[in-house]
Amino acid sequence: MIQKEDAVPVNDTETLGEGVERTSTRFSLRKASKIEILTFISIGVVNFAGFGTYSIISPFFPNEVAVIGSRFMLITGIFVTGCASILFGFLDYMEGTTFVVFCIAIRTTEALGVSAYATASTTILTHAFPNDVAKVMGILEIFTGVGLMACPPIGGLLYKIGGFRLPFLSMGGLMLSCGVIVWILVPPQADEREEEKKSGALLKLLKVPTVILTCGIVVVIAAAMSYLDPILQPFLESQFSLSPTTIGLIFLLRSAVYTILAPLWGWLADKKGASRIMTSVGMVTFAVSCLLIGPSPLLTEYIHIFPNAKPLWITIVGLVVMAVAMGVEYSPVYNELLWAARDAGLEENIATFGVISGLFYSFFAIGEFVGPTVSSALVQQIGLPWASTAFGGLALFYTVVMVVFYVYDSCYRSKRGSIRQSTDEEKPLLG
Repeated sequence: MIQKEDAVPVNDTETLGEGVERTSTRFSLRKASKIEILTFISIGVVNFAGFGTYSIISPFFPNEVAVIGSRFMLITGIFVTGCASILFGFLDYMEGTTFVVFCIAIRTTEALGVSAYATASTTILTHAFPNDVAKVMGILEIFTGVGLMACPPIGGLLYKIGGFRLPFLSMGGLMLSCGVIVWILVPPQADEREEEKKSGALLKLLKVPTVILTCGIVVVIAAAMSYLDPILQPFLESQFSLSPTTIGLIFLLRSAVYTILAPLWGWLADKKGASRIMTSVGMVTFAVSCLLIGPSPLLTEYIHIFPNAKPLWITIVGLVVMAVAMGVEYSPVYNELLWAARDAGLEENIATFGVISGLFYSFFAIGEFVGPTVSSALVQQIGLPWASTAFGGLALFYTVVMVVFYVYDSCYRSKRGSIRQSTDEEKPLLG
């Protein structure tokens, strides 16, 4: 029997399970055992399936909204989500494999419900307020932010009062109640009339260069907004020895800043001249915030702007700057898709709005998958400061791509406008 003092250090070998050992705590498929590789692949497939459920609907879902009606899709999605939440509360009756299978199945169903009502609600609001889309979405972000800030402590309180089931039963009941209210208050939509049930021309929209670029922006922004989710809490706990309560307050600060400023950015984003400037400035500001979180070794070891002691306040400032940047870069992108569709000659009906909503949320889901997945892998290899720096570099790279395209597009539009004007001036002479 191996004595404790003769055992291999924890960094070289640790027990993975009964009778199974792993050879390293560093991420390396080449050095990993078969169990580690299979575990990694299994969890990767789960992540793929979970986020894929959300994003796979983009080729067909918007047209289905136009066929069965956005209001019906909205109500159905709300009820599916509510019922899935209630069912999730009863999982504590299950154990082992059965628990895992039903957990994945219910969450997958819930993801479909969220996809349905999120896309349908954006379609309805876009059709109702086509000239103030960003302003409306900015105001809605207040409710989103308050939900993100208030629900974790409320969920903890409900769990303490009633155990595992009460939080899910409460939220599920709230969703079902909202479904009834929406069914009563939201009037029939234009796509419920036979003449409005038209295809939104998804393929035509995807051929527009501005749409392709903007979908890429959506992926980058979603990845930027989510990459800290799995890695920031362990970093703050290990680097600064913070309590869970303090870490929760730091997350709360970031959400609060984003929520308070969201309506302002929405108001600015409805002005077409400010849209592309906002996106570019927001991406650069986000890159700066990534350097502050950690902070980046570029600032501590190479440029020596900050001391190697790495005080906590630098990371907090970085999170606040990031919250500001997220609102600035996120607010204009939906409008950019709408304007691109109009410039491409697509008819401004609820079917087209459905296609745009489907595209937006599908690519956002892709970014939400890429961000945490890549950041977790990077942290295992190079640590959070360098991982955050890498995401800042990604934002800067895509900003360069955006600016080059925007300059080209502006020159092209000016040239096309001059040709059209010359043609219009020559027409009387030819007549």
